[in-house]
Amino acid sequence: MIRPVAQYTRLHRVCTSFILAAIQLGLLACFEPDPRTVRGALAAAARALEERDSRALFRIIDQRTRSAMASVVGDRLEAAALIRRDYPEPERTQALASLGDAALVGDPAGLFARRCPEACMAELAAAVGAPAEEHPGPKGSQELEVRTTRGGRLRLHRGKDGWWGIVWNTAAYNAERTRAARELIQIAHNAEVYRRRHALDMLPPP
Repeated sequence: MIRPVAQYTRLHRVCTSFILAAIQLGLLACFEPDPRTVRGALAAAARALEERDSRALFRIIDQRTRSAMASVVGDRLEAAALIRRDYPEPERTQALASLGDAALVGDPAGLFARRCPEACMAELAAAVGAPAEEHPGPKGSQELEVRTTRGGRLRLHRGKDGWWGIVWNTAAYNAERTRAARELIQIAHNAEVYRRRHALDMLPPP
């Protein structure tokens, strides 16, 4: 009676070990890096770069840049709608072309994908790695300079959402946001002029 129990015990241990290993592998497969930590943000960026997933990488870009890109896309799409509705030809074609690629995408992640092609992704991939050293940026800036285990140096900014993001062309996109907003005002004014002119042209002669 003892031997069967011993066999059962060995089998039980093997099965238990297999189940625990399967659970551990499942947990690792389901693990998502936490961008609320520097290490988690860099891990998320590394995964996105490895998979060449520009939309996933966009979420790990500095929140200030993401916000600016969202404003640029929104203003350009609104401007494009006004131009298509109210501008006559050939002004319509010229005005649409002047809006650039931000008027050709549906969201800021799409713009990021256009602006950060393969060469851009490769450059970031060469720098991204686990953090080896962290140095605080200017006081009150919510920034860190991070040296990674791959020898890369990156600046990370902690956004209002608590996520760390890679600083990427932040100043340039803030300037583009200002320009897009200013040009939208002018385009809306021009569209109103064209609407009024069209309404007058449609009036019957006195």
